[in-house]
Amino acid sequence: MPNLILHGRRLESMFDLLGRDENDMTGSLGWALSQSDSFMAALLHELGLPAGKAHEVEVRLQQYEAGRGFTDIEIELPRKFCVIIEAKRGPNLPSRQQLMRYARRSHFRRYGSKSKRLVVISECSPDYANTHLRSYDPLSASVTPLSWQRTAAIARKSTSKAPRAEKMLIRQLLAYLQGLTNAAEKRVDSNWVYVLSLGDWAEEGSSITFIETVEKKLRYYHPVGPQGGWPVEPPTYIAFRYDARLQSIHYVERYETVTNLGRRIPEIADHEHEPVILYYLGAPFQPDHDVPTGGRILRATRVWCMLDTLFTCRTISDAWQLSKKRAGRD
Repeated sequence: MPNLILHGRRLESMFDLLGRDENDMTGSLGWALSQSDSFMAALLHELGLPAGKAHEVEVRLQQYEAGRGFTDIEIELPRKFCVIIEAKRGPNLPSRQQLMRYARRSHFRRYGSKSKRLVVISECSPDYANTHLRSYDPLSASVTPLSWQRTAAIARKSTSKAPRAEKMLIRQLLAYLQGLTNAAEKRVDSNWVYVLSLGDWAEEGSSITFIETVEKKLRYYHPVGPQGGWPVEPPTYIAFRYDARLQSIHYVERYETVTNLGRRIPEIADHEHEPVILYYLGAPFQPDHDVPTGGRILRATRVWCMLDTLFTCRTISDAWQLSKKRAGRD
């Protein structure tokens, strides 16, 4: 079968034609739910709601109500239940104010607490999402957090008894989400490396430096993006530099959002703090020759490089420039 290329990028599914931002993702999810009775029934079962007759269920996208904004996805079986889904790309959660506006929507308020749901889909860990969203109560409706990974698992499981056409649709959806989130199998085809400087100092209340955290624990953490320029979508590879040269490259085996690093790393104080992304790193590897930082990169600058350029260029700065040129980002 011929490859389909759009703007130099191979398309893995029909959903890639829509785009890759948050609205495109939620539109794809809404379309799949409207076209697959099996997927819809499986999701409603997850939420503890009756499936009803498929032709009676309405799926609405970007529904607007004055003073209460747009919703991502609404699923309603008239006089039976109503679900509002807020979907986020990356490890982000909606504010209480945003969910409050949804809870006050006129048609949503017609339902009792047992027949309405506010659902938040994100890449936050279940522990963090539950803890964070629990603080939003009361909202006159229960708030159910779902990870993209769990959403994908529901979709995948729904295909066991689905007609062939629905199976094909769900496979397309999973291929699409796999390239954008940690929803399906972890994406491994990206060769971009996030390169950052590493400090030989410890935060207050910690007995381990950032360098030791990486080299002894194979862990690294940073604030939840995009504040401070941190990535919203965790990288496939991460590399560290100090002493003016590249020190190591690691495959990111997994990650989670946490609010108490001390429960994961004993050398860090056990207390609640603002959410951070904690990376679990694979074994280090690096070129067999020194790769100095180079003159164009300032002390704390964080850059993206293609993996092979770190092995073929003389400096990290040269690798950065070449990677930008290849990607058309000059």
